[in-house]
Amino acid sequence: MNDRFSIKFDNTPEEIEEAYKAFQTKYALRKKLLYTVIYLIVIVLAADLIVRDMTSPMGYIAGGLALGILVFNWIKPVLIRRKMIQGISELGTDEEYTMTLYDDRIEIETQITSADKETETVAITTHGVFTVEEGSEAAKELAEHPELVRDDTKPPEKTVYRLAETEVFMADHKELLLMFVNRSYIHAVPKRCLGTEEMLAFKAYFEEKGLT
Repeated sequence: MNDRFSIKFDNTPEEIEEAYKAFQTKYALRKKLLYTVIYLIVIVLAADLIVRDMTSPMGYIAGGLALGILVFNWIKPVLIRRKMIQGISELGTDEEYTMTLYDDRIEIETQITSADKETETVAITTHGVFTVEEGSEAAKELAEHPELVRDDTKPPEKTVYRLAETEVFMADHKELLLMFVNRSYIHAVPKRCLGTEEMLAFKAYFEEKGLT
């Protein structure tokens, strides 16, 4: 089966955070609002208990616990996003993606590279591993014999989503095109990485398959 088309993109930390925020809003906001209503009711009942009997500790305990849980319920998603972005920054890697849209599946190749674009050439000898200085005899020898240079670049990791077996949903969100997968994963395609024709073709693919 022939490819429909492929697109290449990457994500900035800000785009990842925005995508995750959209994911939380889509799948967690309704539950969070439900819990908010429940805890507000508990707070109101606790306040009423305090008014009726200011000496009873139950009203203060119930109201304090409900208020604390209510506040944490709204702060927790923000803390999760911040921890995720911090982890990505500390990891020190960049990821480049190639998404290929087929008639029956979507394939995403992930190429992981070092966030530090500078490279270091080393020589492996019987005495150990040594850094090769630019302009040295060892560096000249490696330049004359490129077969001695080992490429440690990792091969792309491929993820395949078969449309007959996977729940996929696409949404246009601000500067991102979001692809939700099985209510568990999200892929963010920045509009800055797409030309006008690519963006129209990307949207048309999901619209034709009823995945919007």
